[in-house]
Amino acid sequence: MEKDVVKFFSIGLRMGKIEAGPPLSTILGNVGINTVKFCKELNEFTKDLPFYFLLEVKIYIYADKTYKFLVCEPSAALMLRLVSVKKEIKVQISGGYKSKLVDAVKIEDIFLVSFFKFDNCLENSLKSIYGTVSSLNLYVIE
Repeated sequence: MEKDVVKFFSIGLRMGKIEAGPPLSTILGNVGINTVKFCKELNEFTKDLPFYFLLEVKIYIYADKTYKFLVCEPSAALMLRLVSVKKEIKVQISGGYKSKLVDAVKIEDIFLVSFFKFDNCLENSLKSIYGTVSSLNLYVIE
């Protein structure tokens, strides 16, 4: 016997610092859910995650005023942004060279992100991660 879903929504929340304030309290309060209890449960569930993780949380609210939440894993783009570093490079211009500060990611970090997302470091997985690197305008360094 499945429960009837009254409301479903997805929201991005920063782990470990979820508070019973807007916009979460507005959405949950309108459906009759205790926001403080919900936030306490979600903070307890995600207590081992770093506070800087901004993750997508899918919330299902049922007709009998119960709820279920699913915390989705972080995207490859978020993980690459977290491991990126500022690097100074030299760019050739008409009169010589000019220094430029760019965001860069190490090759080892690309392998680690691939292993985290796909549980392997195969060619197709690395191509996918490298595509994300290029779409984020990150440079690859040793």
